Amino acid sequence: MSSVRFQWPLMLSALWVANIQAADGENSAVKSLSEAQFAKLYQSVKIKPEHREMILIPSAEFSMGCDPYRDEVCSYVPEEQQHKVYVSAFKIDKYEVTTNKYAECVNARECDLPTVGGIMHYGDPEAGNFPINGVSWYQAKKYCEWEGKRLPTSAEWELAARGTDGRTFPWGEEKPDCTRAVMDREEAGFLGCGTGNSLDVGSKPKGASPYGVMDMAGNLWEWTSDWYDETYYFDSAYSNPKGPEYGELKITRGGDFLSRQSYELRTTGRFPYYPSNPSPAIGFRCVFDDVAEVK
Repeated sequence: MSSVRFQWPLMLSALWVANIQAADGENSAVKSLSEAQFAKLYQSVKIKPEHREMILIPSAEFSMGCDPYRDEVCSYVPEEQQHKVYVSAFKIDKYEVTTNKYAECVNARECDLPTVGGIMHYGDPEAGNFPINGVSWYQAKKYCEWEGKRLPTSAEWELAARGTDGRTFPWGEEKPDCTRAVMDREEAGFLGCGTGNSLDVGSKPKGASPYGVMDMAGNLWEWTSDWYDETYYFDSAYSNPKGPEYGELKITRGGDFLSRQSYELRTTGRFPYYPSNPSPAIGFRCVFDDVAEVK
């Protein structure tokens, strides 16, 4: 089965943004800022203390992926095959990295500016607590390393999102709606729950994962460290799997504000995207290893 089929949510995002650019013309949200302008804009950024929080995820064995006998969605998204994995304890950002947090790295001249046009959060003072978007996998990796952290593996991300009870969504089995996720509503024109954009991180507390991690469904897709291979789950390592050694595409997880179909918001969903290509629909969060076991 071709991997191209599974890129359509992000491809639609790109097309949708391109249409907005064409319609709006000189849209201020699309204009690029110089590094100096960006630094000046955010020179006195205020980071909410809670946005620096991390959550300890205890080491655990869990069932990763989807069981096609339980859920027919497995037959057309790359979630097969369900398999047991063991993940060592680690800490994960409670929230996606915000525009303000990314600006700190830019101000320190350690991170590059987001480069893609469309609905961008950088340069918009009203979007300081939105998740940063428009950064490539390499830019996200560089930011995490600047903080002394790293991008999560796909297995770490899934454990933090679903826990060990096999839930379909971070909050449980209830179908996604705008009380739990920043997503597209069924009515046309209600992207981002009617806002046309993503929202402040943590704005949907009812959608928290079993560990209390926020926005693991909706808002923005999130980069992980793994290369994508649709057959990897059949040969995955049991202990701390890190994905294939090589690849062309990186795995993103979680869905975004454009997601209407519930399977895009599933804890098991994974979609491939080119690591060099930033997207207005992709953000990230970071993790670091914690060797202290939780009793």
